[in-house]
Formats: sequence, C-alpha cells, structure tokens
Amino acid sequence: MPTTTMKPLDSVWLMMETPDTPMHVGVLASFAKPGSASRSFYADMAEQMRAAQVVSPWNSRLSRGLSPGMVPDREFDIDYHFRRSALPQPGGERELGRMVSRLHSNPLDRSRPLWEFHLIEGLERDRFAFYVKIHHALVEAVNGVSALLSNLSSRSRVRTANPLWSQPLTDHDNDDLTAGLNSSDLAESLDSIASLGKAAMGIVQGAVRPGERNSFLFPRGTPRSTLNRRINSQRRFATQQFEEQRIAALAKATDSTVNEILTYLCGSSLRRFFKEYNALPEESLIGVMPISLQEHGEHLAGNAIAGLRVPLGTHVGDSVARLDTVKEAMKRVRKDRAALPRETVTPYVLMRAAPMFASQLKGVGQFVPPLFNLAVSNTPGSEKPLYFNGARLEAVYSLSPLLQFNALSIDCVSYAGTFNIGFTGARDTLPRLQRMAVYFGKALEELEERVAPEEGAA
Repeated sequence: MPTTTMKPLDSVWLMMETPDTPMHVGVLASFAKPGSASRSFYADMAEQMRAAQVVSPWNSRLSRGLSPGMVPDREFDIDYHFRRSALPQPGGERELGRMVSRLHSNPLDRSRPLWEFHLIEGLERDRFAFYVKIHHALVEAVNGVSALLSNLSSRSRVRTANPLWSQPLTDHDNDDLTAGLNSSDLAESLDSIASLGKAAMGIVQGAVRPGERNSFLFPRGTPRSTLNRRINSQRRFATQQFEEQRIAALAKATDSTVNEILTYLCGSSLRRFFKEYNALPEESLIGVMPISLQEHGEHLAGNAIAGLRVPLGTHVGDSVARLDTVKEAMKRVRKDRAALPRETVTPYVLMRAAPMFASQLKGVGQFVPPLFNLAVSNTPGSEKPLYFNGARLEAVYSLSPLLQFNALSIDCVSYAGTFNIGFTGARDTLPRLQRMAVYFGKALEELEERVAPEEGAA
C-alpha cells in the first residue's frame, strides 16, 4: 500500500499523545432546522452523508512501524466514523455540553482513520448539531473550524452540500511547518524534530539544576496553579456566545482592540472563578496565544505549538485597571512578535516545542516549570451566515486538546456577527466549568457598566 509521509509537526502531536492526553481537536456546530423540512429530514440527511464518497485523508489510517505515515484503510467502515444520536429532553445547552464532553474525552482509535463525525438531534427549538473529532496529526487546531465551514454553503436554497469527508483537507501555507522551505530546510527541520527527545531531556536536566534555567525556554513569571496539575483524559466543555457588536463597542469606548477585550474577558472570568475556590495565584495567570505568530507573515511554522505568552491580569482587582494591564501586555507581545525575523520563525518554533515536549515526558514532566497556565485562541470564521442543506448555522465552537499539566483552553471563533467561546477543561481539575462561561458574560456586563458613563459624557 502506498504510504504518505507525515509532516514533521504532525509526528510531534503523535509523539506527545498519551492515554491521559489524547491529541484530537473538536468542532461543535449547531444548526436551525429549515422551516420547510420534512419529517424525514434527519433520516434523509444521514443517508445522504453515509452515501457520500470518502476521499483521502479521511479514508487513511496510520501505518505500522517506527516512521509514522498514512496508508489507505482497506477495511474502512463509514458507520464507525459517522454516528447519529439524540439528546435527552429537554435538549438544552446543558444536555448538549454533557454529550460533547463525553465524546471529546474518548481518544481516537489509532488502528482506524483518525476522525469521527456525530449528527446530534433533539436540540430544543427545532435544532441539531454536528460534533467533529479529528486528530491533530491531520489538521491544525485553528483549521478544524475552517475545515468544517468550507463544506457549508452561503445560500439557504442549496440542498446538495457534501459532508466533510468527501473533500480533501486544504493545505494552508501559514499552518504548514514545511511551507516555503527548500529541501535542505526540510531536512534540517526533520533532523530537529527527530532530536526533540534528546533536547527535551537536556532541558529537563537544566531545569532541575539551580541557576541553570534558560530564561528563553523557561521564562519566569508563570505561577503554578490548579491549572498545572496532572490531568486525565476526561473533559468538560462549556460555551458562551456574544454579539460581536458588543465587543466592538467596548473596544471603541476603551481605545482597545477586539483581541484585548477578549483577553480581558478571559482574565476576568478566571479571576472570579478561582477566587470562588480560594485558588487564585497572587501573580497573574499566563495565557499562551497560538495564533499570535500567524499575523507575522504568510509562511509560518507550527503556530499551534509555538505561541506567545500573555499575562491575563488576574492579579488586578479593578476591572478598568485590569484592562489597562492586559493592553500593556498585548503591546509587549506585538512588539516581541514584530522583532522576530522571518527567517528565524522555524528555529523559534522548534526551540519552543522542545520544553513543551519535555513537559509531557512520563516521570520527568513534573520537574519542568510551567510555561503557561492555559491556552487562549481567537479564530476567524465566516462573516456571512452559512447553511447545510438549508439549515442555518447558528453557532460554531472549537474544542482543543489539552497537554499534561495544562488543564484549560479558551477558544473563540467569530461567525456572522457573533463571538462563540468554547471552554475545554480537564474534568477532575475544573468542576462546574460552566460557571467560567457565565462569569465571562458577567465580566462583559461589568465593563459595559463602567464605560457607559464615559460614553454618555462624550
């Protein structure tokens, strides 16, 4: 059977995977059933999706052996990968969150193609959902959403939409570790990836020796928190949605960017959540923003593994002062990103990958100082409404993989005038994760109340 060689960074995700830290991304999308839908709408849609042609890489599995690659799965079974289920009544967001939490907790079977697609019926207000689970080795986290959206239509009358697995994954230059590299660059990158294990062990040895900690690989200022405990494979997932206009209005009123407001909301919700459990560190929690490097150029390496660190201002009590702290931190991040020469991006990513890989090594990971407390991302979706067989997409959320000793990821997706925020958390570490989503909304309301008098005075 012909074997497709995997990209170097894809192999890293496979190396980092353990039973407690499955390396798959997820996408949850909810739809409103069209008013003209027949009684057999779901059955007809499921039949159409099962009958669709399956193309590579959706019908490929991992090859066996020391060097990972993709080979055609001669025993491919669409009924294993495409599944249809229904929510218990009343079919609200809580029931949907519980089902998705359970689905996202289960690792993918490495002996089969690395994806699942769930058609979930029974949502209240005549709605349904798609939950897609794809291994990070197939698609970057920031592309899980775009992969799904690319199969939707901008016209409500289209009834011939194809499912995700009927089209090949688009290879985006700015997400490809090897994009823009010549053969010698690629060879060097492969050699670097192959040596990550040795580099990781050297980093661990340096980290545990007093006075030898490298400030670049292990930057200071990251407090150990509840978020940096050992985790298992069980996940919780919560959601929140805002009108984009509210965020934009706050950004204008406070002379901030949209990303600064979103970062402020993350820090504010985390502050309230951890104060409730008397577990808030005295120093600011640190978020890593994987998409920050993406803005630097068109050929970037491994944005989802590099990331830049941003203090979230959780140590500041006053909301306006907290926003000012976040804005100053974001300015420093932009300055650092701008100072990174284009030709150094790949070495930078590989260097930053080494300590992250070291933190995942069994038996030594607990000695690696935390590089960050949680992951934060903001992914652009579609500015216009999208449809699948006439059903309007109402919300779309990203679910991230969690690394060992990093128990939370907050991921925002913009879509058709809304911001959709997904909270992926380690189940045993973060009980009542939905409260964090609620506090996100309360932080927005609090800032709106603080800046409203200023708007009126103007």
